[in-house]
Amino acid sequence: MAIAMMIFGVTFAGFCVWLTVRIVNRRERWAKWMAVGIFVVFGLYPLSAGPGTWIIHHCDLPKPAYRFILNLYSPLGYIQINLPAHARDAFAGYQGFFVNLGGRSRLVDDD
Repeated sequence: MAIAMMIFGVTFAGFCVWLTVRIVNRRERWAKWMAVGIFVVFGLYPLSAGPGTWIIHHCDLPKPAYRFILNLYSPLGYIQINLPAHARDAFAGYQGFFVNLGGRSRLVDDD
């Protein structure tokens, strides 16, 4: 798994360099939109976990909406489980800023 993650990281870094060259040298509009999409997926999606946790804890949601939010953030929950301890604590602290979680994440369904 470590080798696969390393290969993914190198490939992603190469793609970002290539995309930057397309934006700077050729000023292509699709490359700018691709960069915005990458920022949204890798930047804003993890940051939206805090408000998502707040919604789970403070709103009386019907069962389908509750399951949808849990499924939407379940990849982050599984990533959080496999993070090093200091990163896992930082992410739990970020979620705890929105809701007191008692030291555990609600992004992974307990069912």
